[in-house]
Amino acid sequence: MRFEGYIFDLDGTLIDSLEDIANAANKTLRDLGFEEKSKEEIRKHIGSGARELFKGILPSESHLEKAVEIFKSYYAQEPVKHTKLFDGALEVLKLLKSKNKKMVIVSNKPLELSNIILKALNIEHYFEYIVGPETYNERKPSPIPIIKTLDKLNIAPEKSIVIGDTYVDIESAKKSNCKSALASWGYVKLKETKPDFVLKSFEDLVYMI
Repeated sequence: MRFEGYIFDLDGTLIDSLEDIANAANKTLRDLGFEEKSKEEIRKHIGSGARELFKGILPSESHLEKAVEIFKSYYAQEPVKHTKLFDGALEVLKLLKSKNKKMVIVSNKPLELSNIILKALNIEHYFEYIVGPETYNERKPSPIPIIKTLDKLNIAPEKSIVIGDTYVDIESAKKSNCKSALASWGYVKLKETKPDFVLKSFEDLVYMI
């Protein structure tokens, strides 16, 4: 199946940001007097924003708002110190661009941070739009960010595919009538929702272009 629109998640799909997120999260935990968490424990809770991250790693939610505030401050200081593209990502972006396919990013990461990271990695020019939770005041798994962005591109959902690594990506794809592809190299968290495709590497995506 060939698609016209390619909707990418960011963290755990295009970029490996685990170390930078974990560093900021552990600094936050230390400031609040809690024990640090392993990167693997933090990894389990990435994908739905800072609030969901700290709901997963704090011993109670009584410090949730303060934790989110501190984390955002730390993470904004060094959002791309260790962050890098996953293997094969750049080659796929170049191939899609060469075939005049339309690419967008729909992420639950704050838009300002996404833009900083994309510019640092020199890939922002591949995308028609960068969408964050504040763009439409909605976040995945709501289908609104995808539906409104595809409307801007004048591309039908049926001709589009969402590539992401967690259930929020797969659910938002299904709710917006797009096909979905699970990036199994990412911070995979699936519930009952099943993707249309499972990608073992970016090379698998080449066959859908």
